[in-house]
Amino acid sequence: MTLAAPRFLLAAMLAFTAGIGTPVVAQERASEARPHVRFLAERAPGDLGQVLLATGEVRGEPFTLTLNNLTPFQSAPARAFSLRSVEKNVDLARIQLPDQGKSFIVLLIPAEAGYKSVILSASDPNFRPGDVYLYNHADKPVIGYVGTARFLVTPQKGQILRPAGAKQNAYYDVGFGVREEEGDRALSTTRWPVDDKVRSYVFFFVNPRTQRVDFRAVDEFIVTEPAAP
Repeated sequence: MTLAAPRFLLAAMLAFTAGIGTPVVAQERASEARPHVRFLAERAPGDLGQVLLATGEVRGEPFTLTLNNLTPFQSAPARAFSLRSVEKNVDLARIQLPDQGKSFIVLLIPAEAGYKSVILSASDPNFRPGDVYLYNHADKPVIGYVGTARFLVTPQKGQILRPAGAKQNAYYDVGFGVREEEGDRALSTTRWPVDDKVRSYVFFFVNPRTQRVDFRAVDEFIVTEPAAP
């Protein structure tokens, strides 16, 4: 004969089960709510080593800060966090993400101590595949064109440029320059292929070796944001 469990025992078992499940569900929901970020540094010292994301006592997994492509998606521990050197255990940048949005690109611009962060929404409808984001970290205005689309970006500012006027629907004529007191000085002229699967980033900066304005460009192959861990 099967004996029925007393009501108080059933209630205790249900409460115990709920107590086990609730923290797990809460942790999963918290993880799903975390924004994802990718990083791209204008420059980095050769001995930087790995970095991680940190806030309070929470530490993320170490990863390598890349220069020629964006890092893989990282799960941000909060909307406000630090980028920290693993080896030296010092903050390299303080990052405050917008209140809205789940996927961001953080450009790291060298500053007196560590980096200044420039935050872009990875899903910004105004920053589409084929577009170019220009950031001027130099001390003079930079100018140029991608196809027939022209730009002028003042120091410490950024701008999205949508190329136009492709030749034979295959490539753009591209030119970069700097505006100096003596007149405009060309930095580069080249051609870029039309590619609707990449976005590009162009950093203008003062080259520490030559003390003149220089630039470098990085392509971002558009990838799909992964599911929350």
